[in-house]
Amino acid sequence: MKRTIFSLVVCAALAHVAGCASLGGASLSDPERAAEVASFKPVQPERWTLSNGLTVLYLQDDELPLVSGKLFIRGGSLWATDVPTGSVSAMGDQMRQGGAGQLSADALDMEIEELAAGITSTMSQEFGAVAFASLASDFDRVFSIFSDVVLRPRFEPERLALWKGQSLESIRRRKDDPSTVASVSFLQLIYGDTPYGRVAVERDVAAISRAGLQGLHQRLVRPDGAILVVTGRIDRKHVEEAVQRHFGSWRARGTALPPPPADSYTPKPGVYFVTLPFSQATVHMGQIGIPRLTPDYPQIDIFNEVFGSSGFGSRLMARVRTELGLSYGIYGAISPAVVKGTNYIFVQTKAESVAPAIEASLGVLEGLQDAPPTEQEVQEKKAAIRNSFVFNFDSPEEIAGRQARLELLKYPSDYDQTYLPKIEAVTPQEVSEVARKRWDPSQFVVVVVGSEKAYQSLAQQMKEEGSPLKAFDLKKLGFESALVGR
Repeated sequence: MKRTIFSLVVCAALAHVAGCASLGGASLSDPERAAEVASFKPVQPERWTLSNGLTVLYLQDDELPLVSGKLFIRGGSLWATDVPTGSVSAMGDQMRQGGAGQLSADALDMEIEELAAGITSTMSQEFGAVAFASLASDFDRVFSIFSDVVLRPRFEPERLALWKGQSLESIRRRKDDPSTVASVSFLQLIYGDTPYGRVAVERDVAAISRAGLQGLHQRLVRPDGAILVVTGRIDRKHVEEAVQRHFGSWRARGTALPPPPADSYTPKPGVYFVTLPFSQATVHMGQIGIPRLTPDYPQIDIFNEVFGSSGFGSRLMARVRTELGLSYGIYGAISPAVVKGTNYIFVQTKAESVAPAIEASLGVLEGLQDAPPTEQEVQEKKAAIRNSFVFNFDSPEEIAGRQARLELLKYPSDYDQTYLPKIEAVTPQEVSEVARKRWDPSQFVVVVVGSEKAYQSLAQQMKEEGSPLKAFDLKKLGFESALVGR
């Protein structure tokens, strides 16, 4: 199966360059290629659910003598807003790194290394994931350790202290990287002091404790709605027995997660300058966006490709970098999220080119608002999306893992089956409608990170008649590990 998928992907990706034989031997025209890719249906994993609410997705794959798995856990930092920022991330990391079950952290490291296996754990805003990979012959032992990492983490103080030291150093180094400064500042200004805009600082890390991580583990690591994916050279009966043995007694909480926190913060439009001694300037600008899966999500995906997410094939890159030479790197897109996403444009430019680069970027957006892209542009972007979409199903592990993530994030069950037909139906006029409906430059928050030279150049050019920046206020802000002086 995997070789068949790979052949289909290569054919779709290369046919426009040199022609490609179809799987049956005849060449495919573009419409035929589109139809074949759209009609592709990956094998579906087998599934069953334990009495405690844990769902298992299983796909056998005998290509290599390996087994891998990942447990997806509903809930993350958005459901733990009463603890120091960064606590949930620390808990996710330390589930694996702090030892588990009868194994100390050092003993766990050593055993996993001797088994040539891997176990990882993370927690994010919306969900957590604990993963394992091993030789098929070592599955029983590795799966037992994996279950201890999930259910019985030790959170050893020495490992937590090491994590805290590394985190503090990372926080202190934020202002050494202009891209990090711009991104952190933009996040804080767009979302404010809400769960979506908080950034961990030194006092947060100092307040994280072993007892706090244990409490978070009790709250967030639960079988209710969790999804365990297992793929590899192992039969279903073996997986069922192992899952029941290690996770059958995992106690369900019996309550559903509440909705994520609302975001009622309204950002203040303006140009915010962070003065730091960098030779070039970095710009991160945009506005509050939209939740996932609005009805126009296929049109948004095409818009993103045309506007700024497709590298050198995007209008932002073609205009601002290639034609005008105003940027070292540039990209932009609509990025939906759980409650409110962001619309953003990211630009790196010379100190004296800050204002022209911003104005040119806004000009690209205005161009798409005023007139639709060409039919050729839209067809090229559809082909790019179509060709890359098949890579989501390049292995049983990817197929089952994708299904788990889509379920976890509450995508409709037919999302993958309807995605490409919806993409094919998008018109140039609908792409332009996205630009008009979803973007309002008058509401932009513009963060600029650069030297005093960049500030003086920007301040001067913002006064020029006809500049789209003339209507914005310009304010200087400080930055240590996060914004100060807001």
